[in-house]
Amino acid sequence: MDPEDFFQFISGIANVAAWFAPAILFIVFLILFIVNLIKFRKERMRKYKVRTIVFGCISGYFLLTVAGEIFLIGMLAAAVSHM
Repeated sequence: MDPEDFFQFISGIANVAAWFAPAILFIVFLILFIVNLIKFRKERMRKYKVRTIVFGCISGYFLLTVAGEIFLIGMLAAAVSHM
């Protein structure tokens, strides 16, 4: 295998990982948010309140990132269709 082919293969994997990472992280932090929200409602402890707020903010950030990616892909599709 040529070193240039190997580099392109690794670069392709890194690009796919970079595009899918925000969606996966959104799901992970959303699950953590829901779990801590349930714990907070049951026990009313301060540590669960802080964790719930933090995980909610982080999952919201990744949701906006995913929405931005969808917008960028839509703009790319519109640009290609008008060529």
